[in-house]
Amino acid sequence: MTRAALALVALLLAILVWPAASAAESDLAAQVERVTKAYRDGRFQDALTDARDLVQRVPGDPTARTLYGSIAEYIGEFDEALVAYAQARTLAPDHPGAQFRMGSLLVRLGAYDQALTHLDFFVTSFPWEVRWKFLNGQPEQKAEIVKSERGLEAIAQLKVDIVMEKGDVARARTLAQEYGLVAPAHDYCADARQPAGRRGGDEQFQAFRLAALATPPDADCVWWYGQWLTDEGYVRLAQIVVAEATRLTTSATNRQLGERYLKVRLIDGRQISKRAEQLAIIGRQRYLRERDAAGATQLLEEAIRLEPTFPRPYLHLARIAWDRKEHASALSWLERALQVDPEHWRAHRNLAQVLVGLGRFADAEPRLRRALDLFADDPGAHLMLARALYAQGKYEEYVKETRAALQLTSTWSKQQFPEVRDFLAKHEAGDEPAGLPPAPDPRIIMGWNQD
Repeated sequence: MTRAALALVALLLAILVWPAASAAESDLAAQVERVTKAYRDGRFQDALTDARDLVQRVPGDPTARTLYGSIAEYIGEFDEALVAYAQARTLAPDHPGAQFRMGSLLVRLGAYDQALTHLDFFVTSFPWEVRWKFLNGQPEQKAEIVKSERGLEAIAQLKVDIVMEKGDVARARTLAQEYGLVAPAHDYCADARQPAGRRGGDEQFQAFRLAALATPPDADCVWWYGQWLTDEGYVRLAQIVVAEATRLTTSATNRQLGERYLKVRLIDGRQISKRAEQLAIIGRQRYLRERDAAGATQLLEEAIRLEPTFPRPYLHLARIAWDRKEHASALSWLERALQVDPEHWRAHRNLAQVLVGLGRFADAEPRLRRALDLFADDPGAHLMLARALYAQGKYEEYVKETRAALQLTSTWSKQQFPEVRDFLAKHEAGDEPAGLPPAPDPRIIMGWNQD
């Protein structure tokens, strides 16, 4: 689950507790249960439909509208969510759930100052003493309140995110310590270095985030967090974090790597709207998670309308077209991505991957060489290029690229790709194997699921 998904689950469990009077009838209670169960089961369209029905049944209940807006927000229907939250606040101006969700959505849309107004209003729903300690207390008082009062940790996390996304990383670290989200003596970087297989994807994400917020910061862990954000599609925050890691490092090589990374993976630091970024993230998730191609396409096309020079939506649409075996359309989307950002490494790589998949090896070769010019430490691209070269009878270059890939993977791969090594050994021994070299291993292909 993503950070946004966890926040919504927490909200449903901790804030949107249904008042007994609103569910007096058993069939109404069953309707509420259908909504929450569909959400927890990952049937988000069903959850949204059931939530709409629920609002029709209890039009004067602000909690129903807040629940409805939360689900609409999660699947990228931001305007629908904004209307639902506004209606909930009209029905009950002091409704804490509606204030929280409105603030959270405004963070998602990049309206940070407006978001803080709603989040601070949510805090006013707590007793005066709790409110004062959270807003004005000493760090130990803030940390105590965040730990003891349900709902305030989510506010603290959002406040840290807002400061981070505004670019003030040092202030974000200070806030994280004040709210007790990170402890001064704890080595969060060591936690983040634990093998990914020991934890789920979101746990890994959170481990990197805490490492980036720790004091003193470790440049390598900040860098890893930036890469993780990049892979997950949080381009705006990734730009800030990668720039911070580049600033922190004492290695000239790593500094150059950071500057290069910003150029070829993070649109050279260009600013894009938060809404377009979020639509691209959710569109990708809706397709990969629910296989909702129509809903994903709608969100991705809206992202392109908002930010025509943002390459990621084009890449996601190419993935959808490829899966539908609409090869010409997939190629067209990838070519459009390169038109808007000729230096985008992933666009070159994905286009080459499609061409290799179509057996167009001569066309794929220059794309792969360009991808490797942009990012040389890419074993999957080396193996794809080796395959394309072998198919064209360029055997010496095939050997060179295969060895480059194996060298890159030797430091972290325990298996070291025996099928690739076996094919290479037979070729070099003159016992020419049948067919083409093995396709790149899925663990290093780094293909469609990112960027």
